[in-house]
Amino acid sequence: MALKTLLLRKKLSEKEAKATEQRGILAQFKTREEELAAAIEEAKTEEEMAAVEEAVAELEKTEEVAKQVLEDVEKEIQDLIGQIEESEKAQEEALDEPAAEDDGEENEDGEARSRRRGEKRSMNHRMSLRAAEDFKRTGKHTYENVRSLIRAAVVSTSTGVIGPVGVDGINDPVAKPSAMCDLVKLVDATGMAQYKVAALTADATTASITEGSAPTESEPTFAAVTFTPANYGVVGYVSKEIRKQSPLNYEEKVTESSRRALRKRLNALIAAAIPASSLCDTYAITLASTATTGAPAFTADLLSNIILAYGGDEGVDGQACLFLNKKDLKAFAAVRGTNEYLPVYSIQPDPDSPSTGIIKDNNGLSCRYCLSNDVAALVDLTMTTTAKKAMFYGNPLNCELPIWGGMDVEVNDGYKFGEGLLTVRGEVTADADVVAQGGFVVVTCKKGS
Repeated sequence: MALKTLLLRKKLSEKEAKATEQRGILAQFKTREEELAAAIEEAKTEEEMAAVEEAVAELEKTEEVAKQVLEDVEKEIQDLIGQIEESEKAQEEALDEPAAEDDGEENEDGEARSRRRGEKRSMNHRMSLRAAEDFKRTGKHTYENVRSLIRAAVVSTSTGVIGPVGVDGINDPVAKPSAMCDLVKLVDATGMAQYKVAALTADATTASITEGSAPTESEPTFAAVTFTPANYGVVGYVSKEIRKQSPLNYEEKVTESSRRALRKRLNALIAAAIPASSLCDTYAITLASTATTGAPAFTADLLSNIILAYGGDEGVDGQACLFLNKKDLKAFAAVRGTNEYLPVYSIQPDPDSPSTGIIKDNNGLSCRYCLSNDVAALVDLTMTTTAKKAMFYGNPLNCELPIWGGMDVEVNDGYKFGEGLLTVRGEVTADADVVAQGGFVVVTCKKGS
């Protein structure tokens, strides 16, 4: 019981240190509040006031989280105090020796014996508290009753004593494949040698009519998009011995890894097909002739210009999504205003899908975004006088992803049977392309001559 009490007091000390640290964090919010108070006084325009309001809301949210953490730690401290009191009470009862006391107290009445036992428990309680405080201060504890320790002759480190080896689950990587292939339009093309889609590229136009004559002829124009199946696969091997020797399901994890590999391949297929499509529009950026990379393209109005460049001259599609490299998302986050140097863009990741979220500028325009490492990073492009393609924006359903026969991952023990290996083989047959005129707007960038 004494060891349990010491352990609980050690935990209590750690929790108290954490509470002290959390109170220090809360104290720092006062400085930030003073800074925002000064910013409120200096704000003159609606945009500046909106930026300050957003910063205040973020501060309040962060401060609320910090207060909740402190409250949880304080509850844990109170719980530990209660456990310590119960442990010390149990320790006092264990230290009582009723038989010895009864021998010396035969002639005393019950009240006298009860009083003496209470005095002894009180003395033992004071001793245990004093020993615990000494251990907390010095990190050392002296055992008076050494004989009780010697009795435990066989310990966990003794020769021949073997304990079980514990294992935990196989943790998946934090980084997950992009959700790009989940956003586009999936088509089951099983049984087709090819898959074709017609796209209207231009409407007919009207003309003035002269009485007695026919109007000027005008027809809409069309284009055909052809999808051709292409095979992609992945193969891996797992020893059968793992099934016998480990409770962890490595076979399942290899299978899941193969599925992720196929998803990454589909994402790369989509990321290459959209910028290459002749049905896409472009938003062209021309930087100064001295620019070496695309970093100067990230300005306060870049996002709004991309959003408004999509949807033709008479519309803005609210279902569109910005597909970009994570480096470009970081470049958006680094853009600051010219007055208070506050962030121009706010980014809110989706907790259920780490590669997606919402990006918003201070003008109120916002859109969904989807990260993909297969999209060229504008911020890293080496600038030349020839335009280079980077991120693209549009309704994901304007890109179709036909799949022939589904995405299969099979486990077979025949191929490497003699070697005692299981074969995990994944395969997908697919193609991707844009199927609507102006389905996406592709950002291009070059430097002036």
